[in-house]
Amino acid sequence: MKALVALVALVVFVAVAASTALGRNGGTDETAACAKGAVAARIAGKSVCLRTGTACKAKYNRIYKRHGFTCVAGHLRKTPKPTPPYSPPTGPVGTANTTVAVGLFDASNGQGWIVLSQTSIPSGMVTFVITNNCFGSCSFDLVGVKAGAILAETGQSETWTVALAPGIYRYHCDVDPGGMKGTFTVTP
Repeated sequence: MKALVALVALVVFVAVAASTALGRNGGTDETAACAKGAVAARIAGKSVCLRTGTACKAKYNRIYKRHGFTCVAGHLRKTPKPTPPYSPPTGPVGTANTTVAVGLFDASNGQGWIVLSQTSIPSGMVTFVITNNCFGSCSFDLVGVKAGAILAETGQSETWTVALAPGIYRYHCDVDPGGMKGTFTVTP
């Protein structure tokens, strides 16, 4: 009988130890209750709330990335969502005939910009009159529709006409596509 009591006590002891161990090393569904804007996660066996700016360790980047964050210089940042590929609008083209003046500008500090005479254009045939006011080479590229010439000299210009369906169009300078860029809208 003593052997049976000892066996039952041993089984109970093992069961309690196992449940305690499971509680400490629980699965990923046991996470902290987090404030609005934070994301619950389980890192190194602990329930944590992830939010932009909180301290982090690069060795856990794989886990952070699953929750939409990246560890940069010891602090969490939201991982940017990938930008879908751009394609210009398609569809029926209206009957308007519009001329848009495009000015290409830059400054001695290397900053550049593009100015359109209008940013809301009726659908139809659109003539772009592009003038280079840059100190060096600039261009006007209507992304996916027409790439203008690289205008190498200040005062140089070009003119071209395209048919545009309603939608939002992107443009940039091929010399500085990251800095000299923008959008305009073509209305029905």
